This record gives sequence, C-alpha cells and structure tokens, in this order.
Amino acid sequence: MITIQQDVYSWRNDDFVKYLQVLGFALIAVSILYLTAANWFMLPQFFQLAIPQLFLLLSAVASIFLVQHDYLVQCLHTISGLMIGLSLAVIGQIYQTGADSYLLFLIWSILLLPWLYRPNIGVFTLLCIVSQLTLFLFFKQTFWADEYPVTFLFSLNLLSLFQFYFCLRCYQKLRYLFVLWFGILSIWHMVLFLYGDSNLAFATAMVFTWIDLKIAYLISSFFLLSVALTYFYRKRDQLCSVLSAVGLGITFTLVIFKWMNSLFRESEVLGLFSIALVVFAWFALITFLLIKFIPQNKFNNIPIAVGAWIAGVLLASLMLTFWGNFSLIMGAIFVVLAAFILRSKQALFLRQFAYCIWVAGQNAVIFHTFELTDQFFPIFFIQFAMLCLSYFIRSHWFFIFIQLFALYLSGIALIWDLNVLLGLHRFVESFSFLLLLSYGFYLVMIWVHRIQPSQYQRSLALANLLIILSSLGFYTLFGQYELEKIRYLPILSLGLPILWLALFMVLRIRNQFSLIAQLILLAFAAVLIFYGYFEIFICIAILSWALSQRDKIVYGFALVALALTLCFIYYALNVSFLVKSLSIFSSGLILLILTWVLHKFQSKEGVNT
Repeated sequence: MITIQQDVYSWRNDDFVKYLQVLGFALIAVSILYLTAANWFMLPQFFQLAIPQLFLLLSAVASIFLVQHDYLVQCLHTISGLMIGLSLAVIGQIYQTGADSYLLFLIWSILLLPWLYRPNIGVFTLLCIVSQLTLFLFFKQTFWADEYPVTFLFSLNLLSLFQFYFCLRCYQKLRYLFVLWFGILSIWHMVLFLYGDSNLAFATAMVFTWIDLKIAYLISSFFLLSVALTYFYRKRDQLCSVLSAVGLGITFTLVIFKWMNSLFRESEVLGLFSIALVVFAWFALITFLLIKFIPQNKFNNIPIAVGAWIAGVLLASLMLTFWGNFSLIMGAIFVVLAAFILRSKQALFLRQFAYCIWVAGQNAVIFHTFELTDQFFPIFFIQFAMLCLSYFIRSHWFFIFIQLFALYLSGIALIWDLNVLLGLHRFVESFSFLLLLSYGFYLVMIWVHRIQPSQYQRSLALANLLIILSSLGFYTLFGQYELEKIRYLPILSLGLPILWLALFMVLRIRNQFSLIAQLILLAFAAVLIFYGYFEIFICIAILSWALSQRDKIVYGFALVALALTLCFIYYALNVSFLVKSLSIFSSGLILLILTWVLHKFQSKEGVNT
C-alpha cells in the first residue's frame, strides 16, 4: 500500500525534498520582494535600507555553512543576487536619485558577476535577464534605438550570442530557454521587417536608409536560430535541432502569409485556403528534411504537427467567416473523417492531416451551434463528446490535453449562461461556480494513477496546471474585489481546499510522513488556504507526481506554473502587499521546517534499517 502511494506522489523522495527546500527559500525571497512593493513608508529609512541588505548578508553567510549541499548554495547565491537588485531599488526609491533605469540594471549586472565564481544556474539566468534589460533600456532611454537601430539590432544579437556561448559551456539545461528566446526575437524582427514600415519612418530619417534597416531586420530574423540549428545539428542534439528548425519554420511562415495574402487579395476564401495548404506543405517539407538529415529522431514529427495546428486554425477561420451554417455540416464531416483516420491509420502525414481537419471541424461545429442556439448548454456537451471521442480513438496526449482545457473553457461559458438564465447578474455567483468547476478538475488529479493509457495522466496534469493559471489570471483581472465577497461562502473558499487536502493526505501521503511532519504540512496548507493561495499546494503536489514519474514536460511546466502563480498573487489587489509578504514568508519558513523534519525522519529510518 505504501509503495503504491509513493509511486503516485512521493513526498519522501530525496529529489523532491531538495525542491521543497529550494521552494522554501524562494518563498522567503519573494516575501521580501512583496515587502519592498508594499506601502512601507511608515518605516524609518534605516529599516527600509537594512531589510534587503540584511537578507543579502544572511543568505551569503548561510551559503558558507551549507557548502556540502551545492543546490542550496546555488539557491542562496541566487537569493543574494536578487537582494542586490532590491537594495538598489530601495536606494533609488528613498533618495530619488533621478538616474536612468538602465544605470540601475547596469550596476546590478556588474554586481552579479562575482557570484559566478562558481557555476550557478540561478545567478546566470538572473544575469542574462538583467543584462538584456540593461541593453534594451540603454538604447530606449538614450534614444539610440531610434537614431542607430541597426546598432541596436547588432548589439542585441551579439549579447544573445555571447550568453548562448556561456550557456552551452556551463549551463546546458538552459539551452531550451535560449532556443525559445531566439525564436521570440526572430518572429519579432520578421514582423517588423514585413509590417513595420510606418514605425521605421523616424528611425531611418537620420543615419540609416530604409533599405539598410530592412536588410538588418531580415538578417536578424534568421541569424540566431540558424546558429543554434547548426550547432545542435553538429552536436547531434535531436530535440534542440528540431525546435530550432520549427522556430525558423514559423518565422518563414510569416513571409508565406504576407506573400500569399497579397497574391490572393481579390479572393479571401481562396487566399485562406491556399495559405493553409502551403503552410502545411511547408512544415511537411521541414519534417522530410529532418528525417533525411537526422534519421531515427523521435522528435521529427514536431514540425508537421505545428504545421497541422496552424493550418487547422486557418481553415477554422475560413469556415467560421465565409461559409455560414454550411460549415456546421462540413465541420461534423471533418471530425468524423479525422476520427476514422486517427483510429485506422498510422502514417505520420495522414495523422497530422487528421488533426488539422479535426481542429477546423470542431471549431466550426461549436461556433455555428452557438450561432444557431445562442446558448452555451449544447456547446458544453459537444465539447464533452469531443473529449470522449478523442479518448476512444486513442489520440495523442497533447490533443487530449487541449480537449480537457477546452472543456474547462466551455464550462466557464456555461456558468455565465446559467447566471443569465437564473437572473444572477452579480459576479459573485459566477466566481462561486467557477471555483466549483476548477476544483472538479483538481479533485480528479488525486486519482490520476487510475487513468489509462498512462500517457493521458500527463494530459490531466498539464490541464490542471493551465487551469490553475487561468483561474488565477481570471481572478486577478476581473475578480479583485469579488474575491472578498466569496470569502463569506466558507463552503467554497475554505471547504473545497480542505476537502482536496483531506483526500490528498488520506489517500496519497498519509503513510509517508511521521505525525510531526503531517502536522507541519497541515500548518503549511492552512496558511495557504486561509489567504487563498492553495493553488501553490496543488502545483507542488503535481510537481511531486512529475518527479516520481520522471515526466520532464510536466516537471518543467509545474515550475513555470509556480513562478506565474506567485506573479498573479503579486498583482491580486484583494490582499495588501504587507499581508502577502507576511503570509508568503511564514509559508516558506514552515516549508523549510518541514524539510528539516523529513531529513531527520529519513536519517532515523536509515539507522533503524
């Protein structure tokens, strides 16, 4: 019985306990950030200056005594780097120095360099972000970005390439983030090359000609990704090679869209249809070339999958815009045809083509059904039927993930429809039902191990993480004041998290902890529940599942979800910054105590065995 529980959610795993320690320190650092953002001018200036510098000193000194634990030293040094930036911000806040922002980030970047005397992935990541901001703000605030735009592009590419070099030498785990950053820069520069004529008028008036700047943007659109693709191909890094090729493919897709749109200006229907076909064929060509030059690569199907989704969205826009209710019939036919292909065929091209027409058909069916009925009731049941059909034909786990999240979105639409029908026009009822809907998905995660095939467990975990981010974002944007009203409904704001926690403790981790550790964990959860941060606990639970299953995709997304959750909490105005700072600080402290107790329990258990 204990073995089954640990296979699902192993909270005694050594790697997970290390992550809990790092998270505990991270929460304490975030609490200081919240405190700095709080209206703390009632404190003497001496204390305002001393607080971040005191934590800088404490984290630096603590790293000396924990030198045998490299991951803790890296964490504490990263916190020290963050405290340096906060100290500079507080100095600027108190003394109103009037200096340009880029000087603050420049000094911060210089002061981060000594902390790289030993490899530290956290400090290096922080240095990359801060130095990029320094460069951007320097060119913007000195107006050099307008006077010397080619110099700005050259500097941006040179700095990115310089950081990429050190990433490959010392911090290989960050190479995926650099591929993503290169892709963002490439797409941004290609958009400016194709559509930025009006914005370039002033920039080209002084030094550079319009042609020079256009050529610079065109070269910059392909330079970084081409360098990355060449390097990863020579090093036989299959995934990064494919991701770099996909980035180049998406960048060139913008050229295809621009060219085809001007070619079929007289017929929008034929234009969209042709663009969809050409885009799908373009990514199929990329896949063919990858198979030829990098054979036996399990990631070679990614480009054609990306092309299928882009083509599916284009076909969906065509069916939603021009064909009227006839698209409802065509959409249903597309879905049935796609389901048949996915059920009976294994060819890569046919399966991706099936996903393409499924996306187009499903969007057409949902849109035109709503157009005919003007209600969300049938939309929710149609989406549920699509999910069941996707599961029955054993479609890809990513497709199931999309269908799960689409079911959540259709549930939100159904909630608003129910409120209108019942005459409940206040947002408080809508947010109450939304809380019920979200926890309906969260509760299923407790029994994730019962979902078969096992690949769909990843779909459910990713869907829950995205639901957490969506619900928190929705609350932050639209429900800042309504959350106070929801707090008066204990069965929702307190009862649902308590129910989830009770089931999770009893069914999953009850026999993994000593009684003291369970009480500390309950205290940690109680703080999160009381202040409305319980989504942090659910993210941690999903992270433990990802580590126990060695699922790198869910693991990475869970870390991102934790970081974004703290960002949403930062911008939520229903709780003051001071209260958020104290609550997050206490949560981090309790988590560190929990990890200490777990280490003691593991040591005692090792001696007994």
